[in-house]
Amino acid sequence: MTALGAHPLLTEDTGTQGAGHVQLELTHDLSHTKDDSTNTRDQRINTVLSIGLTDTLDAIVSLPHERQTDRLAATDATTIQGFADMEIAAKWRFYDEGALSFALRPGLGLPTGDDDKGLSAGHVTPSLFAVMTYAGEPWTFHVHLGYTRNIHDRTDERNHIYHASVAAEYALGESLRLVGDASVESCAERSGHPNVGSMVLGLVYSVTPNLDIDLGYRKGMTHPAADSAWLTGLAIRF
Repeated sequence: MTALGAHPLLTEDTGTQGAGHVQLELTHDLSHTKDDSTNTRDQRINTVLSIGLTDTLDAIVSLPHERQTDRLAATDATTIQGFADMEIAAKWRFYDEGALSFALRPGLGLPTGDDDKGLSAGHVTPSLFAVMTYAGEPWTFHVHLGYTRNIHDRTDERNHIYHASVAAEYALGESLRLVGDASVESCAERSGHPNVGSMVLGLVYSVTPNLDIDLGYRKGMTHPAADSAWLTGLAIRF
């Protein structure tokens, strides 16, 4: 099965690259959040490398770079930037029969970012996600459930982060897909709303079978989520 889903969706899919194949994904998310006194602009550039070890097993490495600018009403803007925590992961599609498939995606966040700048969790972060894909024609659906262990000794953060999301794709033609998803995840901070909720709508265009470009818009549905974000991406397969 070839890779489906992916950026701009937050929902994972069961697709793998295939033995000996590689995918390089470059994504750019630009989000804005405004409250009574602060206007925050967050730019996140993520590089994701997926390597097909077998037809049903991928090794994945991702490294994000973040730039956050906070502009207060009465003061100058302050900017924090740098690489955030790296993640290493695997995706194993253990069931694939007809249109239905299931996969597991264990991962490990590594504290490679600058904790003093707020760009790192400050500790190793293990996670496990379960994924279901139903690939029909012209519709494809994904369901994504997961858990992340937030290991820390602070009382202001949750130790257990849960994730749930669903996504749908509709083929507008051989090369163009309309995609959308809805997601909810536990907010790491105990103060405020307990969940981060958002919705995404976007398009994925396959320039060639090995080159995809995408554009999306994400709307925050709860206060911890960014108010809005524009999403762009590029996926190259070798």
